[in-house]
Parts: sequence; C-alpha cells; structure tokens
Amino acid sequence: MRPVGKTKDVRSAVEAELGIDPRIDAKDITVRNISGEVALNGTVPSYPQYLEAAAAARRVTGVTSVHNHLEVVLPPGDFRDNSMLTTAANVALERNITVPKGVEATAYDGGWPTGSSTFATSSTSPAERPAMHLHRAFPPAGCHGT
Repeated sequence: MRPVGKTKDVRSAVEAELGIDPRIDAKDITVRNISGEVALNGTVPSYPQYLEAAAAARRVTGVTSVHNHLEVVLPPGDFRDNSMLTTAANVALERNITVPKGVEATAYDGGWPTGSSTFATSSTSPAERPAMHLHRAFPPAGCHGT
C-alpha cells in the first residue's frame, strides 16, 4: 500500500480498504479523519463486520487510532428474541465439550426468566469441582446453577 499523509488521502485509503474487504458491507459506513485519528460512523449488519471494519481501518498507513462508532443493526430476518438466543446459546454450549457439568444458560425478559437449560455434556475435572461447588452455593446475580 502506498504511504498516505494528508487527511483526505487517509480517509480515501480507509474507504478503499473497507470497500475491497469482502467481509464488510461498507455501504452505510462513513469515515472521518483528523491527523490520522479515524472515526467510523454508520451501521453494519453484524458484530463480526463491526470488528472487521475497525481492523481494516487500522491496516491503512497513516492511521494512528480508530474510533469505532458503528452500530450493529441486524437485518429484519436475523432478529432473534430471548428464547431464540437462549436456544442458540444452549446449542453452542452443548457442542463445546469443555463446558463444566451443570452450567446453565438462562434468558430474561424484564427480570423474568423466559427459558433455561442445564448441561451435562462433560464430566467435571478434579480442578473444576471446587469452583462448581462454590458456584452452586453462591451463584452470581442473575445466574442459576444446578
């Protein structure tokens, strides 16, 4: 990449980098630059794109810092309510064999539980047992152990 130094050059280079990265939908991103401090404003459709946009800006020569003010706005078809998110979290936890036995995921709506699940997908190692007993005796606020 060619060296850039002027405010307009840095801004243009960041816009170009966002535009060529196939992992980023940059159509709703605006770039501001003041002496190498780049601000990203606008919306992206996912959290991975939020992270990748900042990483892309940092790759540009002349960028000294990145202020990521992007907002993640899910497309209408991607919205999931609390029970759907709980199910997705439970599936992810079930697939992870390192989850200690008895871990529970719970979704809340206005302080009321809307769904939960307890996992027995892996045995608890000797090193985990004291922590699990402590968790069951004194669960963190908002968590429900078994």
